[in-house]
Amino acid sequence: MTVNALKRQPLYAQVKQVLRQRMAEGEWRAHDALPSEWDLAGELGASQGTVRKALTELVADGLLYREQGRGTFVAPVPSDWGESSLLTPGLFQEQPDELAREFLGLSRLNASEDIAAALKLRRLAPLWRVRLLWRWHAAPVALDDVLLPAETFDTLDARWLRSSEGVHATLQQRFGVRLKVVCEQFRAEMLPREEASLLGVTGMVADVPALCLLRLSAGMDGQPLEWRQRYCLTHQLAYTVKHD
Repeated sequence: MTVNALKRQPLYAQVKQVLRQRMAEGEWRAHDALPSEWDLAGELGASQGTVRKALTELVADGLLYREQGRGTFVAPVPSDWGESSLLTPGLFQEQPDELAREFLGLSRLNASEDIAAALKLRRLAPLWRVRLLWRWHAAPVALDDVLLPAETFDTLDARWLRSSEGVHATLQQRFGVRLKVVCEQFRAEMLPREEASLLGVTGMVADVPALCLLRLSAGMDGQPLEWRQRYCLTHQLAYTVKHD
């Protein structure tokens, strides 16, 4: 956003943008407490009411959270796996092993009719495609294709994706956008040749269907912003979703 564009916004929106930028630059990390409203007001040359409105919107956006009597804190970075994990079948209380993420690439393509409809975009709208490989004890277990509206995230950089904890973390840290899962669909599917190669599927395992997950995620305002397809190998592990 240009300086002139920022100045045309209401003062609370300018304060909100400044705070988002400072979080993106790493001044405050997950669960760090922000300065008090009075301190921020003095620092930014705004009234306490203006700062409070900016903070309230950042809480609504999912970027901050409040604790009564303690203050306002930076929300933790969301995982690309959300509430799901890969566990030993039948062991519901097992502590999941951390999956290693491998960034495979960032490219551009145009939205097909069904994906444009899911993301509420025009047909052939430009998209970013992010490809990620997930490993469990060095063995490939999942492959993600993530599609994002390129006009919304026009400055997306492969270096950010390579160094961050995932797509959701990048969008929150760099764009101030926190995603929430809207819908998920699961089905068994034979792996396409390229995906089978990336997942190292050969021999007898090549004849076993993989779990295919389609997931749609939206911003806190409900606008769809991410379409994700995940192929998951479940011949040894169970795709597990825990509910509160």
